Amino acid sequence: MKLLSRTFSSFFPRRGRWLSALALLAALGGCKVGLYSNLNEQEANEIVAALSAEGIDAAKSRVEGSNWQVEVDESRMGVALDVLRAQGLPHERFATMGEVFQKQGLVSTPSEERMRYIYAVSQELSQTLRNVDGVVSARVHVVIPANDPLSEKMRPSSAAVFIKHRPDVDIRLLAPTVKDMVAHSIEGLSHDQVSLSLFEARRPVASAAALAGGARERAMVLGLFPASTAMVLLGLLLLAAVCLLVLPALLRRQGVDWRSWTRRQVFRR
Repeated sequence: MKLLSRTFSSFFPRRGRWLSALALLAALGGCKVGLYSNLNEQEANEIVAALSAEGIDAAKSRVEGSNWQVEVDESRMGVALDVLRAQGLPHERFATMGEVFQKQGLVSTPSEERMRYIYAVSQELSQTLRNVDGVVSARVHVVIPANDPLSEKMRPSSAAVFIKHRPDVDIRLLAPTVKDMVAHSIEGLSHDQVSLSLFEARRPVASAAALAGGARERAMVLGLFPASTAMVLLGLLLLAAVCLLVLPALLRRQGVDWRSWTRRQVFRR
């Protein structure tokens, strides 16, 4: 093997470097980059499923502890981000009532307790609305005024609900139900004091190049390998074929018979 390395370095220095560079480029052709990290397994599965439905090859991997990461091809990162943004992925993490009112060392003032209660109610309602089929994202902004019990004029509570939904789902049919749920979840809130704003999530318009890239990724060679993997394997096979064609000529230049050198290498092993 030392003779082989000396032969290549002396006779084929530049071309050898070119072949090494081509092999490295072929290996990096399917390079993947991290799209999102610090995910739980359910979030990673949802992202992979959403991207696969749009023809984007994605994979999940465990990083540290219970955290997961989603990876995609570097060339398709922009399209992947647009798809996830339109579907509201990864989902926003809402705080529960128990997390907001964890036992603290210091005594909270009534004003602080009131603000924490409003925030907890908003988080709980937002989480509930997010679980409705077709809802991409939801937020509930609650206003509970600090009324003076001795005052004759009482200011009513109010709530503003924001919902972004998929274009194929008509959330307007659920508007009365949403308002009733919010009104019955907050003390002193009436149905008329709940405002509902609905917005359709815009689907990203993929370019022709992106669609063509997705078609190439979905294409399978011999029903076994994706097109990108097949191209890498083909490049490696071509590189091996070139080495086999060049090796006999290089050995003859060094005065070594190809057949005898091959037998020696086989018996040595």
